[in-house]
Amino acid sequence: MRPAPLTVIGVYNIKGGVGKTATAINLAYLAAEEGQRTLVWDLDPQVAATYYFRIRPKVEGGGKALIRGKHALDAMVKGTDFENLGLLPADFSFRNLDLALEDAKQPTKQLSRLLMPLGEEYDYIFLG
Repeated sequence: MRPAPLTVIGVYNIKGGVGKTATAINLAYLAAEEGQRTLVWDLDPQVAATYYFRIRPKVEGGGKALIRGKHALDAMVKGTDFENLGLLPADFSFRNLDLALEDAKQPTKQLSRLLMPLGEEYDYIFLG
């Protein structure tokens, strides 16, 4: 029996203060409660999701190092207080993450390349 494919859900809006982080965290929590292996990747330079889970906002090498594949994402994942729910924390270097992605060739493929190895460990990844 093949495992279910990884589902990646991005919560995005260019406007701030519209509930993106709360939406991503609550959807991730509900998936984890249902027994789904779930990861939240906090992409917000304000590190709100990281603070929600009481995790220190520190990413080795910053956002550029992650996008360039210098660190494996699975090594950066932190546990949370909730079963089946992990967090890839943000840090303040993420304020330029959009520029690093723009500089990368084929940014969507770059993100997919980074996330697909996590499909063996997670059923859902929420980008928020």
